[in-house]
Amino acid sequence: MARTKRQEDVSRALNALRRMVRGLRSAAEAVERNLRVSAAQLFVLSELSRVPDQSVKDLAALTMTTHSTVSQVVGQLISKGLVTRTVDASDGRRGVLRLTRQGTGLLKKAPRVIQQDLIDGLGALSPAERRGLANGLEKWLVASGLSAVPPTMLFQTPLLSKRDSRSKNRKVSRARDSG
Repeated sequence: MARTKRQEDVSRALNALRRMVRGLRSAAEAVERNLRVSAAQLFVLSELSRVPDQSVKDLAALTMTTHSTVSQVVGQLISKGLVTRTVDASDGRRGVLRLTRQGTGLLKKAPRVIQQDLIDGLGALSPAERRGLANGLEKWLVASGLSAVPPTMLFQTPLLSKRDSRSKNRKVSRARDSG
C-alpha cells in the first residue's frame, strides 16, 4: 500500500510538472511566433514598462535572476531597437534602461507574460506553502542530479561560447562538404 501511495504522489508531481512545462512551452512559442522576441525578452520589457529607468542590476532584482542573464537579454533587446541604455542624469556612473517607442508598441500587442502568472500564483500560496514548495523543489533537484544547472531566466537561450560556436561551425562545414 505504501508503494502505491508513493507512486500516486510521484505521478501527481510529474503530471503537475508536465502541465507546467507544456503551458510554459506553449506560451513561449506563441510569443516568439507572434512578436519575434523570446518570452525572457518580453518579461524584461514588461518589467521595464512597469518600473522604468532601471539599471541592469536593478532589473536583475526585479526579474529575480542574475546580472549576467539580464545583461544578455538587455543586449538582445538593445540590438532589436526595443530598449535604450542612457546615462542616469542624477548619477553619471549608472546606466539606465528605457523602452523605445518600438518596445512600447510591442508591449501593447503582447499577452500577459507567463512569468508574471507564475509569480502571482506563487504569491497566492501561504508563506509556509511557498517555503515548503521551494524546499521540496530544491531537494528534488539534488536527488535528480540537477542541482548544478544554473538558474537562468526562463526561456533565455544561453549564448554559445566562442569555442562552442567555432566547434559547431566546423561540424556544419564538414557536414556540408561531405554532403
